[in-house]
Amino acid sequence: MRGSTRKRGSSWTAYWDTTDLTTGKRQQKSKGGFRTQKAAQAHLATVIVATNEGGYIEPSKQPLGAFLEREWLPAIRGELRPLTYENYRRIVADCILPESEPIGKVPLRALTAAHLNGLYQRLEERGLAVGTRRLIHATLRRALNNAVAWDKIKTNPAGKANPPRQAAGRAQAWSAREVRQFLLYVQGDRLEALWRLAAATGMGRGELLGLRWQDLEGDRVHVRQQALPTPGVVSFGPPKSRRSERSIALDAHTVEALRHHQETQGLERDLAGPAYQDRDLIFCNELGQPIRPTKLGDRFVQLRKGAGLPMGSLHTLRHTHITIALTEGIPVHVVAARAGDRPEQILSTYAHLLPHSDAEAAAAVAAAIAPSVSLTGR
Repeated sequence: MRGSTRKRGSSWTAYWDTTDLTTGKRQQKSKGGFRTQKAAQAHLATVIVATNEGGYIEPSKQPLGAFLEREWLPAIRGELRPLTYENYRRIVADCILPESEPIGKVPLRALTAAHLNGLYQRLEERGLAVGTRRLIHATLRRALNNAVAWDKIKTNPAGKANPPRQAAGRAQAWSAREVRQFLLYVQGDRLEALWRLAAATGMGRGELLGLRWQDLEGDRVHVRQQALPTPGVVSFGPPKSRRSERSIALDAHTVEALRHHQETQGLERDLAGPAYQDRDLIFCNELGQPIRPTKLGDRFVQLRKGAGLPMGSLHTLRHTHITIALTEGIPVHVVAARAGDRPEQILSTYAHLLPHSDAEAAAAVAAAIAPSVSLTGR
């Protein structure tokens, strides 16, 4: 491999020859802007050594936006859940590609951590939440990791960027009295059994809407799929993780509510006749069609307000189930198994909702050792 340096105006440029691996033709590459010949020669030596060792990557001139839209998204689509792909696509369309956003036009080879930090600052000025900005950073980090793997760039600038910091989230839960207040209010609602099942098991909305009658066996329900809010339709996919695919015991009242719901659903099927689309779903609309997760969330908020409860999304029922189980002394590993989560994650998320645990532990230990330990030594 040959190379040389040449002065152009007030700066120096390094030139070298490479071979196109596709066509076999020789090409001349260059990099300019060096203040001294020595600096240009040092860069040239680095390129020659890296090329001889097979480690040199010609940085891509392709703009970030074009890479994300035309290469990255199509390449990873088959690897992702539909909802995950849609989130990535929306981030690229809304935050990188708009004409008003300069980062989409920056060539991959020129992209720096400063460009990414500038993007995060502009997104903050637009009013995007910290969690959303962190998701955008995670998306870019993944995409640029792929760019490195595909020999588009040598290093990932996202590794040196400063993503928005987020304080540890705190789950909000209702008291047992508030749960009873809500469940009393929703008596007679078409989805009464769903609200009770959510409170009794801590299942997520996608898991609830993915349940089929074949997943109900006696006093146990099996989580085998979840509903996904993909554009225009509701699709179904596997649970989020292996832990999420689980079997959960049900209390007698919840089983009774589900059986009553099954009878009501049978009447709806008879009334709808041929228009009914039976997909074996436990929770569906009056024609058997899947319920969109977002609409279920909206309905919950409507009912929650009607019940006179000031705060909470549908996820609050999950937080509440876990919190009540922990305060009632259910072992953490059992609570985690029911929730489909890791025990350490349960502790880190819900410890602040257990204000009396430390004092209760102190009292319990003191009561246990009191008969055999004398503080006075007598």
